[in-house]
Amino acid sequence: MMVSSFPKLHVFLGAGGVGKTTLSASFALSLANSGKKVGLLSIDPAKRLQSALGVNNLSERGVLIPLANKGVGELRAAVLQIGESLSRWVEEKGLPTDKQEKLFENPYFSALAEKMASASDTLAAIRIAEWVEQYPDVEELVIDTAPGIHAIDFISKPEKIMAFLDGKLVEWLKWFVGGAQEKQSFFARALKTGARKVLDGLALVGGRSFLINFGEFLTMLDDVFLTAIVRLKYSQKWLQHSSTQIILVCSIRDDAVFVTKELGRILKSMGINPSLALINRAFPAHLKDEIAFQDFISKNEFLIESEKLLSNYLSSYIMTQQNIYNQLINYADLVIEIPISAGLDTEQELRLSDLSSLGDIIRTEAR
Repeated sequence: MMVSSFPKLHVFLGAGGVGKTTLSASFALSLANSGKKVGLLSIDPAKRLQSALGVNNLSERGVLIPLANKGVGELRAAVLQIGESLSRWVEEKGLPTDKQEKLFENPYFSALAEKMASASDTLAAIRIAEWVEQYPDVEELVIDTAPGIHAIDFISKPEKIMAFLDGKLVEWLKWFVGGAQEKQSFFARALKTGARKVLDGLALVGGRSFLINFGEFLTMLDDVFLTAIVRLKYSQKWLQHSSTQIILVCSIRDDAVFVTKELGRILKSMGINPSLALINRAFPAHLKDEIAFQDFISKNEFLIESEKLLSNYLSSYIMTQQNIYNQLINYADLVIEIPISAGLDTEQELRLSDLSSLGDIIRTEAR
């Protein structure tokens, strides 16, 4: 049973390699260290979140992350594994063991699990709604999406899944199974004439046994589908709620800027205005204002050629960063520059306190 209220939702979108997972993890840690009960769900199949948090294994259900401020807030992190979620949803419906085994052995179930796993962005809307059911005391939920433009499916396509799950064809297939196994009354047959014509046409293509087996499969999943529809409706409202933050993550790269702008354009066409745009690995603002630094990059003559090259590089980097800022301000309510943080993107285990400090920048400037 879905609750009527909404925790605060934060969705991070961006190109690959811009540090989106690092920033979503840092933001979630910062929220938790401030005393909030926080969920962090990665729907990135590459599972970068595990390395970002320095955790060996993140389960599909969620793992508590140890915090510096023990007993104040809470951070539970998980990586979406939609095949495991689907199996768990079936088990939680109390289907008898023999029927569970029959369903799990059904080739259509395996195909569905595989297909859903490849469409994790789209199916994630079901999982985030379930999070509220599992952890009703959650106050903030942070979503780390997969890299690229297609990650926007997470926001734009829940209604398409719902249309399939709640569609006439699914109902017809379930009826077809009943019609194949038991006598239907004349009245029932008359009402279903239209469905029969459609399904008989499909039977010519895929075979009658295909429809019967597929219909049985859909019937066994009926309760799972009904729950999925309820969760999708909740997610639709949640994603459109005024408290929800859509956060675009960019870096000082042309391809990253293109993806960020395209994400912003698509969101605006959907009537959604991103709350924040983050320019990651930006040149530290406090250094730009240093007199010694300004003197260095404004020099016309250098005794060492490498100093001249460095000066030109730094000047170009800062100019590019400013240009990106000027572009992104057209796509988000606020643009925040996140300074380069040495070591946060290396393969070494991260110090969670350093990661949390990075998130503090986002929280402080976004107030």
